[in-house]
Amino acid sequence: MTVPTNAVTSRADRLVDTLRERDLHALLVSDLSNLRWLTGFTGSNGAAVVGTDGSRRFVTDFRYLSQSAEQLDEAWEREISTDLLEGVVKHLPEEGELRLGFDDAHMSVRDHGKLAGLLREGVGLVAAGGAVEALRVVKDPEELDRIRAAARLADEALTEVLGRGLAGRTERDVALDLEFTMRRMGAEAVSFPPIVAAGPHGALPHADPRDVEIPAGTLVVVDWGAMLDGYASDCTRTYATGDVDPRDREVYELVLHAQEAALA
Repeated sequence: MTVPTNAVTSRADRLVDTLRERDLHALLVSDLSNLRWLTGFTGSNGAAVVGTDGSRRFVTDFRYLSQSAEQLDEAWEREISTDLLEGVVKHLPEEGELRLGFDDAHMSVRDHGKLAGLLREGVGLVAAGGAVEALRVVKDPEELDRIRAAARLADEALTEVLGRGLAGRTERDVALDLEFTMRRMGAEAVSFPPIVAAGPHGALPHADPRDVEIPAGTLVVVDWGAMLDGYASDCTRTYATGDVDPRDREVYELVLHAQEAALA
């Protein structure tokens, strides 16, 4: 996914407003999910520095020389460095006071210590965890479209898998079938390993699919999601493999009514 130019500009500008509110001069963004949202970069190694002075710098290693050129808008000044933190520090202002924010929720103690050792006098590191996430909470129209697309893909994949039946197959076989089908339909990954759990096993919130055959006349919980263009879907459904015990139907109806009441 390449983030459109207008989205890049808008997101960086909104982030600058946040920095000013927090009395920061610049923010180091190193978490890959935040980095992808901010710049469109999908690689596994990178960092960005956004400054209130209008600077937009991106650092990655030589493996992503071509990819970063393709994915990043020209508003970002790119730097190729064998060491991300050294690359980040290299082009910071050489004089004056600078309050540099960092994500204390994601940066390791080791990297924090290394970064602190690289910075000159007058540059202070300020914990600024959540600065990007606070903006990401509210999705723009394009993001909503991507989430809907991920949900549609997951739904279509499950519909195909259900067409092959549940009873007589193992939980693990159905889960693997579902994962493969989502990927074949275009998902870049699964949101999480699919959960397929039959009968009492379905009472576990995060049940691991077993090499146990799904019987007829029971309830089966399926919890699955697709990752598409960096956005994940997540859905849970319960299916019956034929006529079920009246007690099972009673519990199913109770949960259904609770869900409907909550949505209302």
